[in-house]
Amino acid sequence: MNIPLIIVILYMLMIVGIAYYSTKLTKTSTSKDYLLAGQRLPWYLIAVMVTGNAVGGSSTVGVAQNAYTSGISAGWYTGAWAAGAVVFGLFISAKVRKLNINTVSEIFLKSFGKVDGTIAIVIQVIILFGINALQIVAGGALLSTLLPEFFNFTSGMIASTIVYVLVSFIGGLLGASMANLVNVIVIYLGLIIAVIAATTQMGGVTSVIAAIPPGDQWTNLISGMGPGVLLGWVITMIINTPANQTLYQPTLGAIDEKHAKKGMLSAAVLIFPIGFVATALGILAAIQFPGLENSAMALPALTITLNPVIAGMVFAGLWAADVSTAIALLLGISSIVTKNIIVGLIYKDMPENKQLIISKVVLVLAALMGLFVAMNISGIISFLMQLLTLYTPYTLLIFAVLYAPKTLRKSTCFLTVLSALIVMAVWIAVPASHVVSQAVYLCLPISALVMALTTIFDKREVDLSVLYAAEPPTNT
Repeated sequence: MNIPLIIVILYMLMIVGIAYYSTKLTKTSTSKDYLLAGQRLPWYLIAVMVTGNAVGGSSTVGVAQNAYTSGISAGWYTGAWAAGAVVFGLFISAKVRKLNINTVSEIFLKSFGKVDGTIAIVIQVIILFGINALQIVAGGALLSTLLPEFFNFTSGMIASTIVYVLVSFIGGLLGASMANLVNVIVIYLGLIIAVIAATTQMGGVTSVIAAIPPGDQWTNLISGMGPGVLLGWVITMIINTPANQTLYQPTLGAIDEKHAKKGMLSAAVLIFPIGFVATALGILAAIQFPGLENSAMALPALTITLNPVIAGMVFAGLWAADVSTAIALLLGISSIVTKNIIVGLIYKDMPENKQLIISKVVLVLAALMGLFVAMNISGIISFLMQLLTLYTPYTLLIFAVLYAPKTLRKSTCFLTVLSALIVMAVWIAVPASHVVSQAVYLCLPISALVMALTTIFDKREVDLSVLYAAEPPTNT
């Protein structure tokens, strides 16, 4: 009897069952019900939806990998994510609730026109699609590493994709949020129990402290990763969140502005500690398994030494982190493609019942395409991840739209985004351009400078009234 496998299967069935149960609580007859939970999300479901999105494989396995060599400072990865959630909660969530939008891309589509809006849509979809493919790879890696007698890498990716699709397809945003309530609990329980079990197995806290390898990076909150990298994380996450569709979705699905803000700030509180729990596991792995050839195996190597029941709970927690991120990404892709491309640019008068069908079809196709990419050209994912820096100009533009609209000009969006594209193209193609540790250190000031120059030299102001104007109801 393979206890970890049984625990994982029960967990899979449970979250799919929760998604199905959500359909009994409320009708899902329109795309708004499906993609925005009918704007009925309370703050605590917003909090777990955002937390689940933030805490993926990079926040657990990835943080433990960094902690294996760099110590406790690796935990600031989720600290950076929490900082981004705080900025979004304080400065973005209430403001965007006043806008007449369904997705973040509509801000640019309505403010700057079809060309700039379409570019924003394409970039947003590419980023979300690339990260979604990464979650499929991570799911396959986890299943094949921790349950190798039942899954190889390919079958692990297929199984992961099936669960991602079922949860998001059946329940939409409400079902995904309810599933993430369980996912976040499972993530915390799995990681904390792993720390306790591994520490006990190694002789207790005193023995662990005595066995820590030489070097101050293990307990120093800064030195391991270095201040440059840590600051880069914080800046990148603060820049990513205001333009990230996966945060707009639960915000726009909230009951009201108060719930939206409270949910986002509560998410920051939930996100922050997880990275430091994962660093403890990375340090424990460094003590027990020094010299691993692949440091990404630090957390899996530690997990398989634990009691089978505990190992199953830990693995369920790791896989929960992957699932929670993937379902948020799939719903984000479905929203943008359905609302901004198909309805916004192609079939403006599409009835709501057809929009609901289209949104589900898009979600399934996005998952299948992500699986294809993950199985055949997974090397492209590392390139796609660099595109996260392209949120930089869009975040600057969003802050300008919400707080300084009179600084915007007709050319502002196009030229600011173009400057970021050029910076990233040079960064990727010319290694000599890496005069700083992170691309965001170049992209942010250059984009801000270009944006300021358009304000000075372009006198054509932007009319933002359409962002606040109510639209006529669509046909049903």
